[in-house]
Amino acid sequence: MNETQSVLSVALSCQSLYIQHKYVNSVGNMVFWTWILLLRYISDTACLLNPEIPPPTTPTPINSPDSQFMRQLLLQEQQLRIELQKQITSIQSQVQDLRNNVDTCENNYRNLQSTFAEFNKNISASTNNLSQVAFFVRLRNKITNHHQSTIIVFDDVQLNTGNAYDPHIGTFTAPVDGIYKFDLVLSSDVENGHGEIMHNGVRVLDVYADKLNSMWYGRGSGSIIVRMTQGDKVWIQNTDTGNTVINAGVETAFSGHLLYPA
Repeated sequence: MNETQSVLSVALSCQSLYIQHKYVNSVGNMVFWTWILLLRYISDTACLLNPEIPPPTTPTPINSPDSQFMRQLLLQEQQLRIELQKQITSIQSQVQDLRNNVDTCENNYRNLQSTFAEFNKNISASTNNLSQVAFFVRLRNKITNHHQSTIIVFDDVQLNTGNAYDPHIGTFTAPVDGIYKFDLVLSSDVENGHGEIMHNGVRVLDVYADKLNSMWYGRGSGSIIVRMTQGDKVWIQNTDTGNTVINAGVETAFSGHLLYPA
């Protein structure tokens, strides 16, 4: 029994000395815990052989490398949790921003669709309006002694769809590129009742309405089909001088319309 107590005493002394030692690597840690287990085994065995010997207590090495390592791990875990939570919060904020952007894009898309539909509607309406070009005009008063190459102003407007004909100066202006048809009917009660259809200053067709006998008025008519570019002009002008007469009312008329855009 005395030998057992001596061994126990030596072991406890070694344990105490060894606990005071500071460890710096994992091998020292393994040796440390091997000593602890060995001393615990010897202590338990001695207590069983001699109940009078109290079991020794194993102090916890507060400043041991294992304790420091565990504290470092716990601290790193806490820091990682905080950083992870920050990243999660940031990602959630970004996801919400993306959802808001998607909602904004969807609203913009719907607005663009509505605007595009309205634009197409306006374009269709404008195209229809441009495609609907027609006029029919007459003279309010008889023209006498008209000067040569003077524009005959047909001031009695019966129809002017598209407002391409100007009753103040007597010219038709093409609103769109296309193929147009024009008709001219003249009536005169003298020998000189002439007119010509002009396109941008170029004579296209002459119409004669000379009176050939005393019982009937002279009448003449003509038609042209011409390609016009937007802004081109067509008008009727007198070709005679001196004793010229062009009757008014239903006896003289100028008309035209767009056949099709081109």
